[in-house]
Amino acid sequence: MGSSQLLRTVWGQVSRDLAGQKFHLFLDFDGTLTPVRNRPELAQLSAEMSAKLVELKSFVPVAIVSGRDREDVTELVGVEDLFYAGCHGFDIQDPRLPTLPKLDGQCSQEDIKALGSFIADSIDKFDGVVLKIKKWAVAIHYRALTPTQSESLEAIVKNIVSPLSKFRIGQGDQVIEITPSVPWDKGEAVLWLQSQFARLYGIGKAIYIGDDTTDEDAFRSLDGNGLTILVSERSRPSSAGYRLNNPAEVGWFLDQLLYLLQQS
Repeated sequence: MGSSQLLRTVWGQVSRDLAGQKFHLFLDFDGTLTPVRNRPELAQLSAEMSAKLVELKSFVPVAIVSGRDREDVTELVGVEDLFYAGCHGFDIQDPRLPTLPKLDGQCSQEDIKALGSFIADSIDKFDGVVLKIKKWAVAIHYRALTPTQSESLEAIVKNIVSPLSKFRIGQGDQVIEITPSVPWDKGEAVLWLQSQFARLYGIGKAIYIGDDTTDEDAFRSLDGNGLTILVSERSRPSSAGYRLNNPAEVGWFLDQLLYLLQQS
């Protein structure tokens, strides 16, 4: 894992390399298209960002790849004809796409619900924690906790989940994500979508933009075969080739991409 180059500083060269190419565009939602909120339900897509997505979809296939439930992120983005991948790629349904490959050993949605309820009871002493039981994941957001409280909560959750072979635990920025323990993640989902887009729209260069640890799976899966962009105010170890500071700079990049597509 290296550190990513700031994209704005090398855009002249990168734009020359991209000119005239076809693209498949993959975007995370929280922290990428919109700033991260302490409470996930407060996230909102700006009218400006929505307008960019509407323009882009007329040139390239656009997929939103989010940890949120597919219905949730579809409603929040609110742009028709995009492809929506929810629960870190475990939840993809679209009439234009075949069904997802069957994953051996996958736990059931009932298993996810039961685990989520058990964890909720085990951490109810912590105020300001948002626990979401999704179709194929349990997410625990705890940005309101002190460092000591955070450590305590993380230990409780890890003690519950670690012995359970059906589940995998992932750690993000003040969020824990629990998903089925199968060989599938945002990276596998993006590679699968990339193959479907090639069939539907022709071969294209993958562009993936994301801000969190779960996006690293996608950066690694596209290593050397796409343009990967981390959204982060500070440089940190990442498998992404480039970095943008915040969602406003993501907006800038989407404008540059639109300009390139309009010229080709």
